[in-house]
Amino acid sequence: MSKLIMSDDLRRYLDLIPDLDLELLLEAYERPLPEAFRTNTLKLPEEEILQRLRDKGIEFRPIPWARYGYQAEGGVELGTTLEHMAGLIYLQGPVSMAPVEALDPKPGETVLDMCAAPGSKTTQIAQLMKGEGVLVANDISYERVKALSSNIQKIGVLNVVVTVMDGRRLPRYVKETFDKVLIDAPCSSLGIISKDWGVAKSWSYRVVERLSRLQAQLLRAGFETLKPGGTLIYSTCTLTVEENEMVVDKLLKERSDAVIKPINLPGLKHRHGVTEWNNLRFDPSLKHTLRIMPYDNWAEGFYIARIVKEG
Repeated sequence: MSKLIMSDDLRRYLDLIPDLDLELLLEAYERPLPEAFRTNTLKLPEEEILQRLRDKGIEFRPIPWARYGYQAEGGVELGTTLEHMAGLIYLQGPVSMAPVEALDPKPGETVLDMCAAPGSKTTQIAQLMKGEGVLVANDISYERVKALSSNIQKIGVLNVVVTVMDGRRLPRYVKETFDKVLIDAPCSSLGIISKDWGVAKSWSYRVVERLSRLQAQLLRAGFETLKPGGTLIYSTCTLTVEENEMVVDKLLKERSDAVIKPINLPGLKHRHGVTEWNNLRFDPSLKHTLRIMPYDNWAEGFYIARIVKEG
């Protein structure tokens, strides 16, 4: 019997989500998330970092969908290692690495991470850019930016500008500026309840509605900062349709130049995005977005959409 206390509202909501196995979901929530990390090739060659871990008796296996990503085995505490403290590895959930891989930032590009703190995806973007180009890491919270700045320094990122601003205001200053934009939006966190069971107990549909409005505004603003021909990734670590497909569908209805493109991340188990929900029909192209349940990879639950601005 599950020890997880879940609000009645949440249980009723989960029963409505297509293709969701509640028994498996509860099992995933009660499992700790896997210990995973990225090697930081901005500081040392990858093989040198991996050999240092092997010398400590740490076992790991590659994460198929994430360059430089590995999942540790045997219950090791990576957070206590010198490699972690020196910024040679960065601890990050395995599915959390997928949105940046879908974005595929390249050296020399101009990239925006709109909701950047505490810096997991910012540092991953920077690594794939290899120190070439310009990366803008933005967050609305001064307190959260402290953690962001600390992680950027620890990893050794040099080509980054940190800004503190409500992301919805960015188009006033940087309209059609970026080759790539990542919006890993604030959300109701139903994909990572195993980190905090309190989320399940306190879940409220009213909060989902409020977040959905904010997410739609952030996505609209992020799209305006994107150059014609550029790519935007919208992602959340939640399972609700209102925070995922419904948000993206609003943008598609507003902007004829917004086009969904398929995402190819070999080895990442997922299902197609929802195109019909609660008597609503969404743009058929939303089937090309990724809906990832926590039990699909026995890791985080996520939603990822890849949007290109035509022109």
